[in-house]
Amino acid sequence: MTPRTARRLVPGLGIGLGLAVGLGLAVGLGRGGAGPEMPQHRAIPAIADVPGEELRIVVLGTSLTQGGSWPEELGTALNRCSTRPVTVLRAARAGANSGWGLAQADRVAAMRPDLVLIEFTINDADLRDGQGLARARDNHLALFAAIGAARPGARPVLMTMSTAFGLRGLMRPWLESHQAQYRALAASEGLGLIDLAPLWAQALSPDRRRDLMPDGLHPTDAAVRVVALPAMIAQIAPAVPGCG
Repeated sequence: MTPRTARRLVPGLGIGLGLAVGLGLAVGLGRGGAGPEMPQHRAIPAIADVPGEELRIVVLGTSLTQGGSWPEELGTALNRCSTRPVTVLRAARAGANSGWGLAQADRVAAMRPDLVLIEFTINDADLRDGQGLARARDNHLALFAAIGAARPGARPVLMTMSTAFGLRGLMRPWLESHQAQYRALAASEGLGLIDLAPLWAQALSPDRRRDLMPDGLHPTDAAVRVVALPAMIAQIAPAVPGCG
């Protein structure tokens, strides 16, 4: 994505930041600007340019998708440059894990997506009603296959999301392992990956985390705009006709 494209995408999101500045602040909020790891994003294959035909993105996931404003803001940003009208739809539920996600495959396919953004690590890692690593992997592989069979050409994209702290963090002792499994799945299955977890790890320093994530699990919309949304745009835009 060119600097000119980035300038077209970000104005109007209400964050008052350019794409590069937003990413810089995400790092700067953290531990002296040095995080435990760098994001391992993987490119999303380009979507065909079919003039006038709607481009649909379905976000499949948890309360991190259900409750935030970022899906609409992502759509707004992409519509500024896309040669196809972009619509972002949600298929999300609070407390959902990848078993629930697999059961939504037909529903997602019926939405006729070009991209399916998938995020279940936060609840697959939950001690109460999560999924073990092996079960989560099987669920995701079955989900990819089901969407591909019902909607050939739809591109699954995995997303690592924010971390958790306090009691909510203690209830998710294997969260980093599930995030690592997303990176491994994206590599082995040739999928796009938007790796937000390292950005959140850097941003959620002890003196800032209550401001960015008051309940220890759900970032504020303002925090998502600074820490995560610029990275989402930067990874998705090159695949969208007119935005690359």
